[in-house]
Amino acid sequence: MNRIWVGLWLGIVGVLVAFSVLIQLAKSLAGLFTDEVSAQVWGSLVGFGLATLLAGFIAWSIARPLSEVSNAAQRVAGGDLSARARLSFRPQRRGPNWQIGETRRLLNDFNLMASSLERLETERRATTASIAHELRTPLAVLQARLTALQDGLFTLDLTEINLLKQHTDVLARLVEDLRHLSLADAGKLTLAFGPCDLAVVVGDAVAGFRQRAFLKGVTLEFFSEPAVMRGDAARLSQVVLNLLENALKFSPQSGHITVRVHRQGTGVKLFVHDGGPGVSEAMSARVFERFYRSEGPGSGSGLGLAIVKQLVEMHGGTVSVKNAPEGGAVFEVNFS
Repeated sequence: MNRIWVGLWLGIVGVLVAFSVLIQLAKSLAGLFTDEVSAQVWGSLVGFGLATLLAGFIAWSIARPLSEVSNAAQRVAGGDLSARARLSFRPQRRGPNWQIGETRRLLNDFNLMASSLERLETERRATTASIAHELRTPLAVLQARLTALQDGLFTLDLTEINLLKQHTDVLARLVEDLRHLSLADAGKLTLAFGPCDLAVVVGDAVAGFRQRAFLKGVTLEFFSEPAVMRGDAARLSQVVLNLLENALKFSPQSGHITVRVHRQGTGVKLFVHDGGPGVSEAMSARVFERFYRSEGPGSGSGLGLAIVKQLVEMHGGTVSVKNAPEGGAVFEVNFS
């Protein structure tokens, strides 16, 4: 702050002193003083003193917030993302409304940037920990069973091969979900838009899902009407499958899942109603976050609904969840 303050102070003093001297010179030439030399000397001294005080105040008011930002920026660059520029500064009065000065705006903008960086770093660490956790379980199982096979504790038969394949499928699905989200974040996930009937897309997905629902004893019903829209049929099918996967996880045996597609005005709506316990208020606010999982044996990797939200928004739509009066959760997807 010292170098900034001194530089500003000297610059402002120079301007004000020069201005004061010019005024005194003009007065002397006009014959306003009887003693021309004395008037110039005393006028210059008074002008210099006032200019020094005024310049010091102006330089201090400008240099202090700049110094705060500079110090905080150095801490952020050193890895302390919690650093903030702090300054008690009164807003300036401009007209009938209170306006924030440029220095206050600079501090606020810097603090917003630092907050965003801190939040992103926290999310990055949480994502890394979640990925490690999700990969660790299937890898540990695969490693343990392969070691047992190698030691001759297990017999390599069709049952064992199917079990190993199930865990490799989990790994493959997790890696594919992560790849999908990373492409979306990088803006490199492209959609093949074209006319498609959402009722047909959902109907095909439901037909392919019926066997899984039957094996769990869950009834799967589908109601629809023609709902032509512009979208990527393959990605929309992925949205439906992820919603069905989530509904099946939380539906009890002998439960019920209802899927509906219909038009409403110029928009298209998709509803997936499961027979599970529903969602709490806290859960409904976070259910579409990456790696967010509810407590219980039915929880998955926490990526399926995040992908649903990503794909729906790329189609210009919205997705939400609420509890049905008769019980269970209802996921609603709207395409305008």
